[in-house]
Amino acid sequence: MNNQKERFFLKRHAQLERNFLTGFTLVEIMVAVSIVLILAVLVIPNVLRARINSNEVSTISNLSSLGKSIQQYSMTNDYKYPQAFEDLVAPNSNPPYIDRDFIDNAKSGYLYVYEYQDDDNFRLLASPKTPGRTGVRYFYLDETGIIRAKEGGQASESDPPVQ
Repeated sequence: MNNQKERFFLKRHAQLERNFLTGFTLVEIMVAVSIVLILAVLVIPNVLRARINSNEVSTISNLSSLGKSIQQYSMTNDYKYPQAFEDLVAPNSNPPYIDRDFIDNAKSGYLYVYEYQDDDNFRLLASPKTPGRTGVRYFYLDETGIIRAKEGGQASESDPPVQ
């Protein structure tokens, strides 16, 4: 019986020793971690840039839609532009021309500001909520319907149109 126990413990000891010898060394683990970190350094900036690009494309689309909504409001109201952004949403407009989120919240990382000039002129500005993180370009739209952009500061009517 004692012999049987000894053989069991020797066999178990040999099995544990084999398992220990087949594990990863510290150097192997460090090499694997280094490779993962290098890949992360290469991939993360591209992912962030893609997010900025998608926010800007979405903002251009939103500006186009907002401009058309403002023009539609003008045609319905004796060709006078709204005096405030709030004129385009319920309960001031029934049915509303735009979603209240454009006034209250950032959409796709951009904040929208409507500026009434007079009955025939308006400006619509879009700026990144967090410059450099949600967008790098600032946008401008007026009654002409041409969207203009500028990098690093507020866009105006003198900036080039968006292509």
